[in-house]
Amino acid sequence: MRALATWQDKCIDSQLLVASLVGLFKQRGLDCDKLLRGTGIFSADIRKPGHSISPKQLLRLVDNGLSLWPSGDLSFLLGQLWLPSQSGPLTTGMFCARDLNELGLFWYQYHWLTQPWLQCWRWQGDKEWHFLLSLDLGTQRHTQFIIELSLSSLVASCKQLMGKGWHGSMSFPYETPQNIAQYYKYFGTDISFDAPLCRVSMAKAFMQQPLLYAQQIASSFELQATRHAVTHAVISRQSHFQSPRYTLFASEYRLGLAAGIRLSLMRDNVSLPEMAEKLSMSPATLKRRLAEMDLSFGQLVDETRLIKALYYLATPSQDAHSIANSLSFSDASNFRRSFKRWTGQLPIYFRSWLA
Repeated sequence: MRALATWQDKCIDSQLLVASLVGLFKQRGLDCDKLLRGTGIFSADIRKPGHSISPKQLLRLVDNGLSLWPSGDLSFLLGQLWLPSQSGPLTTGMFCARDLNELGLFWYQYHWLTQPWLQCWRWQGDKEWHFLLSLDLGTQRHTQFIIELSLSSLVASCKQLMGKGWHGSMSFPYETPQNIAQYYKYFGTDISFDAPLCRVSMAKAFMQQPLLYAQQIASSFELQATRHAVTHAVISRQSHFQSPRYTLFASEYRLGLAAGIRLSLMRDNVSLPEMAEKLSMSPATLKRRLAEMDLSFGQLVDETRLIKALYYLATPSQDAHSIANSLSFSDASNFRRSFKRWTGQLPIYFRSWLA
């Protein structure tokens, strides 16, 4: 198994968040020295190619930022800067996507290069595509901040790439926040809270609408439909989409510890000692490294089972008995009790949640 990033590993490109955060503080005339205090991050390092920070440094930076920022919109403002602050082959690949569906597939495969604090699960219902977001890299203490940042960057990017507003629904895994006005401003009104997991849903028809850049390419083809232009566009598209692959393969990390464990658990029921053996560490070391991230192996087992259960519940042919069997519960009653412990509701309540 490839190395999984832990609390101390320098695995996050500092330009993804740090540079934008420092830029915002400078615009507002706020003290950047206080922002970086105790993080081990220095202003001179931020723009250096290949400069990385650890999850521990990231969380200290977010702590400082939230304590110093005078209002409740820091995460949303950072989200607006996400696409403009990106550079290199990843951005090129995104702009070459024909529509949101292709863009979603692209981001799904290479999100570690852009938002490594997330893990995403996607599948389609009858009329919508659904995305479930889990946190990686031990950012649980700032669940709300990371989700606000990530989803506001999604909405802002869609608007920039499509030239129109974003349309969809969102469910958030926490109670209604105090800054609810920001949610209506950036996400619209089709939102809900106290969900078992963060969910984003978009209509298939919306995701198939062409992006602005793709429309420009199409117009160019209509005006000058030469073989040379078509060949050049195809070669450019292929090279743009391949470049991030090389970047990803060259990087030391592709997943955080939590995400790697969830993926293994999605494939098979694995005990803590078995997982530790897979990761070439002792069970005690695995427990300690998860504890640094405010996680436990049991939490990841429960969350993975919940994700699987939601998949099954979205399939009409699956009843409680078959789901219980698939999740290795002794019977349907035990599954229902566990599901209610995870979500506060019985499974039947979520039958239509991802239909």
